Amino acid sequence: MIIRTGEPDDIPALQAIEKKARTVYAALAGFEFVAASPPIAADRIISGTTFVAEVSALLVGFALIQPMDGALYLANISVVPYASKCGVGARLLERVIAHARATQATAVMLATFRAPPWNGPWFRRQGFTTMPENEVGAGLLAVLTRHASFLDMQSRETLWFPIIKARSVVQNSWIPLKNSVPSPS
Repeated sequence: MIIRTGEPDDIPALQAIEKKARTVYAALAGFEFVAASPPIAADRIISGTTFVAEVSALLVGFALIQPMDGALYLANISVVPYASKCGVGARLLERVIAHARATQATAVMLATFRAPPWNGPWFRRQGFTTMPENEVGAGLLAVLTRHASFLDMQSRETLWFPIIKARSVVQNSWIPLKNSVPSPS
């Protein structure tokens, strides 16, 4: 498996991957609307950085990130169903975290569903935790506000993977996090 930076020519394939990945929601009561949604818009893909997973010259997954509030917002991570549970998502997430470290982002953050095992539970197994409310910046707040206009926010959670630093609640200054994951040696 090769993980590489996405290119503009990949956009139609990424849209198809995301649409195929969402088909697994069709069998979950209350989540059918996710499977029925249109593919991710090309302008959303262009607005960020993508990392794509390629196996035997076929694209099987991607992660879309956007710089936001000093961190990286994971806007989408999708893997085609036939390649799920093969480590593709984990490899993409490793690349996103490595990119966050390289760019000195404070964290990788995302908003996801709590329930399906491939959403919140999967990210928690990868080391993500609930993002403290005092760490939610203006950019992420705008995303969550947009989500609230069409999603039941009780079914959602905001998670993060701290990389470098976090804001001190007491002093409103930046301090190293004790539970930050060290860079691999």
